[in-house]
Amino acid sequence: MHRTTFRKRLPAGAALAVLAIFLTVACGSPTASEKLAPDDENALVWEAWDKIDTSYAGRKTLDLESLVGGSLRSLLALADADAYPFLTELGRMRGQPPPQVPPEITDIWRALALLQSKWPEIDRAEVLESAISGMVRGLEDPSAAYITAEVYPEAREGLEDNTKGSYLGIGANVVERDGQVLLFPFSGEPADIAGVESGDALIQVDGQPVAGLSLEDIVEMVAGPPGTEVGSRVKLLLEREQEPESLEINVFRNDVELRSIEYQLLPGGIGYMRIINFRENTANRVYAALEQFNRFETLALILDLRSNPGGSLDAAFGVAGHFLAPGSIFISQEEQGGPREMLTVAADPDNPVLGEPDLVVLINEQTVGEAEAVAAALQDAGRAVVIGTTSFGKGSSNTFLDLSDGSAIYLPTSQWFRPSGQRITGVGVEPDIVVTGEQDQTARAYDYLDELLPAFR
Repeated sequence: MHRTTFRKRLPAGAALAVLAIFLTVACGSPTASEKLAPDDENALVWEAWDKIDTSYAGRKTLDLESLVGGSLRSLLALADADAYPFLTELGRMRGQPPPQVPPEITDIWRALALLQSKWPEIDRAEVLESAISGMVRGLEDPSAAYITAEVYPEAREGLEDNTKGSYLGIGANVVERDGQVLLFPFSGEPADIAGVESGDALIQVDGQPVAGLSLEDIVEMVAGPPGTEVGSRVKLLLEREQEPESLEINVFRNDVELRSIEYQLLPGGIGYMRIINFRENTANRVYAALEQFNRFETLALILDLRSNPGGSLDAAFGVAGHFLAPGSIFISQEEQGGPREMLTVAADPDNPVLGEPDLVVLINEQTVGEAEAVAAALQDAGRAVVIGTTSFGKGSSNTFLDLSDGSAIYLPTSQWFRPSGQRITGVGVEPDIVVTGEQDQTARAYDYLDELLPAFR
């Protein structure tokens, strides 16, 4: 069974988890006895290294041997060759690299020259792609990725869409089941208002049959082509159980708000709020939920950041500001070669802090990035007790660095430090109370707060 939503399609992002690779390469002293002519076809590799060298936030601690080894390993895989005798031949090579070759990656230049001489039939574009992707893997940074020119536009669009607070569509999940495409509208959204019911089978979109189309193509049809405006109409032909004939329903597209939080009031005056991810609208949605809790005189709150993949840093900053006093440090940021700059909470007269309920933050190993920053800031300020397991350990702002062939490298270009000064990347946030198991974590958070509050409330 496959499921998606009626909105502009969000393509799968590039895989960010990488395998650490170590290769030791013996390199001879360069001489002029062997002719290794400059190879301008490799300029894209030197360009990629320049992006890493000048922009990568982890440049100070970068392991050049690992980076070069990652590239060599990738090239060997492309050629389906064994490490030996290739590395042995590489170590015996002599020759002065041309001036455009960065000295830090001379061994990659040698590997490219040797590969071209031994396997000239391999497509040059694939060789360059392998060399660059291997370098990026050699960074051993789970938030870094190389993205090909074919995938880059979709990957960039998908990442940007993932932080948006709304999308243009009809507001419905679409599920493929037993050869049918079924709709499940969101309450109060355009499809629901127009009369679409849960489980209706979609037959046509604007007169075009959907049979045989992928879910992604169907979503594109319903959401409309680029330039589609709010209020535009889409005509759906549906089949419904217990109805003898097909139904034709016109739905008017609208901006559908993406859900980023869930919340409920638990017994004993304790609130529960889960932040699914940090979108543009998340800080406002959190504040609205806190207003609801305030009306019910909620005394304590469980803030659930488990399995939160991060998202918008501005949104995370805004959420932290709802709990921290003005003047509190959220995080510090440092770009390569630049000074460390602090993000400090400022008073917001439009959204004043709504009391100071006792607070527990739940985290796990899938709490990532911006969610880790929020947990760390609340923990360092003594504002919250953190319960769960150590978080993922990604504390950085990433940027797409374009390459001249249309591909890109997605790199951390600034590092984050928690208010205590500790780096988040590679460390994560350690809980004050270690508890494994999702149900046990929630129960422990509730019991902890329950014990703090008055017995009669």
